[in-house]
Amino acid sequence: MKEFINKAGVRVEVTIQKLRDCLKHAIDRFNDYEKSSLLLPRKLPNGHYVGEKDRGWGAASERAIAHRLAVYLERQLRQDGIVEDGGLISVDCEYNRHLDGMKTHRIPEKLIGVVEDAKRKPKPITDDEGFYVFSIAPDIIVHRRGEDDLNLLVIELKKTTNNEIAEYDDLKLRCFTKEGRDEYGYLIGFAVVAVDDVPAEQREMQLSTPYARGEPQAPQYAQ
Repeated sequence: MKEFINKAGVRVEVTIQKLRDCLKHAIDRFNDYEKSSLLLPRKLPNGHYVGEKDRGWGAASERAIAHRLAVYLERQLRQDGIVEDGGLISVDCEYNRHLDGMKTHRIPEKLIGVVEDAKRKPKPITDDEGFYVFSIAPDIIVHRRGEDDLNLLVIELKKTTNNEIAEYDDLKLRCFTKEGRDEYGYLIGFAVVAVDDVPAEQREMQLSTPYARGEPQAPQYAQ
């Protein structure tokens, strides 16, 4: 649990369960109102959807999907008193800042292949032999900008038609939720899947693996 004092001077307690419930509600709202447009394949001139083997079979871009999910998430967090205008907590997409610098992850040499396979470029740390860093912008975060004391929720969203290796999102969520000195220490992280490798009427967004303390958790951990 993490806590802070809101603008009215009231203490707000933020638990893993509350964050999970807000995210699940946001996903439900996305599926109610957005999946019929953002998750659909493109249409042919005759009005029919393209087929599985055709270009355009996948859903809209992950950025567009993540943005709409963030809109519903912020709405729910406001209802729960976690986010307020001018308050400490913000919901941001692809936020690449950390304190006064860039958001990066530090990894041992053995994990370079995961980063390179995801078409990212790890750079060696000159004063720490055997370790590398790579820049990162998480899909959605709930946090206090400029500080690490209220890193609450981090989300990595992936379309099932995205061929990027699953190990890369796993690595990012492990890094973001790891606790300790010089770590981000997000209270909870989630992988979220936009299922777009099935026929249009079956497509939806799904809540997937939770992460805490630098490790994936059993599904019931955040249920």
